[in-house]
Amino acid sequence: MPDVNENGKHVAHAGGVKETKAAPERLKKRIQRHYDVTSDQFLKSPTDTNEQAQLNQVIRLAESSGVSAGSRVLDVGCGIGGTARYLAREHGCKVTAMTNSRRQVEIARELTAAEVARMRSPSSSPPLAPGSTDFVQYPSSASSAGAGAVRVLDLDVEQMREHLGGALGETFDCIWISEVVFHLHARKLFFDSAFALLDPGGCLVIADIFRTAQDPSSSSKRTQKELASIRRNHLCPQLGTVEEYRQMAWEVGFRPRHEPIDITKNVAKTW
Repeated sequence: MPDVNENGKHVAHAGGVKETKAAPERLKKRIQRHYDVTSDQFLKSPTDTNEQAQLNQVIRLAESSGVSAGSRVLDVGCGIGGTARYLAREHGCKVTAMTNSRRQVEIARELTAAEVARMRSPSSSPPLAPGSTDFVQYPSSASSAGAGAVRVLDLDVEQMREHLGGALGETFDCIWISEVVFHLHARKLFFDSAFALLDPGGCLVIADIFRTAQDPSSSSKRTQKELASIRRNHLCPQLGTVEEYRQMAWEVGFRPRHEPIDITKNVAKTW
């Protein structure tokens, strides 16, 4: 369910059952292990149907965000870097991709370096080594949009403001986060950090998994069981609602650029 918001400069508090202070850290480690182990499964042919569906979502979000050549994009929870490479290759964006899964970082860097190497002429300089934290520059001929670039960082969401904004002094035109917020305990911290890292007029692009506005405690036992299964299998503390996301975003200063787009019918068959 994509939701695109802008700077003015955008959402749910985990809530739910009382937890110990160690619970968020345990969940974070489980998520890291999950993506370290499963990321190799995403190395599939571009003709795969599920990959095309993912690309369609990226295209829709890119259109909504208005990113263009030279836009500085922060891709939070970048996976193996498919979105970052697309934005650099097709739109000429300068993308900082980040994930807290070391295996995803390795794969993303390798795939990015390999893609750029294929696109370069034999006489051009080779791309950076896969382990580099510097930007890998796409050739100017890669897209009519201009030359883009990608770097991939091993960075946790909770440290992104301190590292990127503090240590490096960087800001962005767009922060992109797709199906990641539902993993987070510190959701309010994420929105606050995103607002701080965006330049005035910048936008936050979100696609996430939501529950309906109905209070889970008043739902049927079957629905409660299904929600519990989603929380367990998808490693999330609790699913939030669109309105909860809106409220958190509003409180830190974001104002909506577009109304949320509900794609439930499109994905219902796989849920």
